[in-house]
Amino acid sequence: MFLPKAAIFDLDGTLLDSMWVWKKIDAEFLERRGHQVTQDYTDAIKAMGWEEGARYTIERYGLSETIQQVIDAWFDMSEEYYRSHIPMKPGAREYLSLLHEQGVPMAIATSMEPQKNIEVVLRANGIYDFFQNITMNSEVTRGKGFPDIYLLAASRLGTDPSDCAVFEDILAAIRGASSGGFQTVGIYDDISEGEWPAIQKEATLAVRSWRELLE
Repeated sequence: MFLPKAAIFDLDGTLLDSMWVWKKIDAEFLERRGHQVTQDYTDAIKAMGWEEGARYTIERYGLSETIQQVIDAWFDMSEEYYRSHIPMKPGAREYLSLLHEQGVPMAIATSMEPQKNIEVVLRANGIYDFFQNITMNSEVTRGKGFPDIYLLAASRLGTDPSDCAVFEDILAAIRGASSGGFQTVGIYDDISEGEWPAIQKEATLAVRSWRELLE
């Protein structure tokens, strides 16, 4: 059983079985503009913040829209999905409940926006009250390939990075958290299947299922 002193969790693809939503949004967004989503595009933007990702998309595909217009389009498309129930990954709620019962301070560190989607999905899954803070990527200047968001979340918890585990599903985020001095737990998700060997190598711990952390 893995029991850290403090814990910071990503949402999409880590706690939530939700990456299929963003794959559909990416595909629909680009198809409406005459382009096809490719794996290298998905790999490139998944660790970026919203502005960085929108700028990359505009430059890559020569779009005439502004950064804010691209972000607004993504948010409008995602809201419909997040109003419905997006499930947690098997075993994730049980693991959070265990940490909560043990008094482990917990935070969310997410690129998800708008903020109302975060609260909706946490409350729908009965885990909103488990977390002492929700830190968003828009609050820092760099994406999850850097430690900024995790350092901010840890400071709000009042914990030192060396005493805190970061749970993430993508390689860039594992590397970003590691560079900040955090323990890292890689959580398998299909979207990062190609990165899984590297995640296993670079993370402090890597599991294919949350249930492995309960054993």
